[in-house]
Amino acid sequence: MPTDIVIKADNKVIPAVLNDTLAAKEFKKRLPFKVTGNRYENDYCCPAACCVFNPTETQSGWKNGDISLAGGWFAILFDGEEASRDYRGMMVIAHIAEQDLRLIRDLPESVQFAVELAG
Repeated sequence: MPTDIVIKADNKVIPAVLNDTLAAKEFKKRLPFKVTGNRYENDYCCPAACCVFNPTETQSGWKNGDISLAGGWFAILFDGEEASRDYRGMMVIAHIAEQDLRLIRDLPESVQFAVELAG
């Protein structure tokens, strides 16, 4: 069952939804979760320990708004969907709705994220 979360950064509160993957369920156990990362062309990347995941739940590419936890990185992917299909092994754990992506795109180059359960 999907779980509502919020991502707090730079005095903004961004709603998102954890999916039903094993990795998302494991990530939920870490909440509240804090991490600092930097902005790149299509995402914010933050070093983070991987969690248990099911390899059959990985995918190639992402949708703008996906949140991934894989390969030692927590990533908030806000752009580049159309050119992302060559990226294999993506473990998407959550998603930010299109209408809220402007909140991510407006963040500074370096930022601390706090991920919590909504409510």
